[in-house]
Amino acid sequence: MKRTLLAAALAVSTLAAPAFAATGDFKMDVKFSRANLATAEGASAEYAKIRDQVAERCSAEHSVTGSRLSFGREIQVSACTERTLAAAVRDIDNANLTAAHKAAKG
Repeated sequence: MKRTLLAAALAVSTLAAPAFAATGDFKMDVKFSRANLATAEGASAEYAKIRDQVAERCSAEHSVTGSRLSFGREIQVSACTERTLAAAVRDIDNANLTAAHKAAKG
């Protein structure tokens, strides 16, 4: 099955499905289990895994050295994570995952 995310191709398999998450700065593969998205509990667990993958990548994308350059890094990483995570959830397009995302945002 193929889907698009901000003009990036997304290949999804039935068990371990990689997805592309993209922002204006980078694209990345996001791995998740489509089978786990069948239940709210499974979707919550997959959401946490996706969030961790995105946060790790955003942190790496915004890594800097030196204390003067790191000012505002936390804000950049947080904004990157929110944008990229929202794009991934939107692209995967699963009701349980979307509900987990909305619940996590409060």
